[in-house]
Amino acid sequence: MTRKALLTLQELNWRYEDAHGKALDNIHLELHEGEVVGVVGPSGAGKTTLLLALAGMIPANYAGDFSGSRQASGEVGVVFQDPETQFIGLTVEEEIAFALENAGYGDDEINRRIAEVLQLVGLEGFSKRSPFELSGGEKQRVAIASALAVSPQILLLDEPTSELDPKGAREVFSLLWQLKRERNMTIVVSSHATEELAQFCDRMLLISSGTLEYDQPTAEFFSRPDELAACGIYVPDMIQLYFWLQGEGMIEQGAGEVPLSVEDMLRLYQEMPRKMEVGQ
Repeated sequence: MTRKALLTLQELNWRYEDAHGKALDNIHLELHEGEVVGVVGPSGAGKTTLLLALAGMIPANYAGDFSGSRQASGEVGVVFQDPETQFIGLTVEEEIAFALENAGYGDDEINRRIAEVLQLVGLEGFSKRSPFELSGGEKQRVAIASALAVSPQILLLDEPTSELDPKGAREVFSLLWQLKRERNMTIVVSSHATEELAQFCDRMLLISSGTLEYDQPTAEFFSRPDELAACGIYVPDMIQLYFWLQGEGMIEQGAGEVPLSVEDMLRLYQEMPRKMEVGQ
């Protein structure tokens, strides 16, 4: 079934003011209802710039040369790498209320939505806390709550776990898993955490030097480990193991989709003895 396109970039080009080359080069991209998309690429490849373009912040908030088009239906929420750069409220509830007040919601609706999103992100009882005194994972969840308060159809996250410890990173990805399961929300995550992206995303994008090199379903995307590694992309351990087993002749070429999780690998491993017995 074809899903509705919520946001489209067509022939989009962008060069920052005073930069020599393009930051985005002839980008064609559609985001569809309910899908989760991962964005990877080397440092400086254009991942953040791509998310800014998806958010409509380029060219609106930056100086440079722009061509192409962006068409979007529905609200877009954005969460940046460092949540503190977004904080303007003295308390968590003030932080979330700011976006709602700008959107024109009344006091009763603002209070209802604050309570709703705090429960959603697991921060009930934090409304009077200062967002600057929270842990890294809690700060990122406040930033996500603020983005979710206006009920966006698309949520964009730029390296949401890069500055977090493992516990904070797990908190954020656990929340994103919850949003994927419970809400028909389109989510785009730029991240170096390919282990999590491989399990979480329906589709993967590779951007390099401002060019969209690959745009494929996740299993197909990770079926070229050598090419990804050459681009500086870490290939998850389970996928490396899968291709090593293929090289050792323990798994037939084209035996099935690339395993994207430990559970997928265990199922494949359990089938291996039966395949070997049949071959004998």
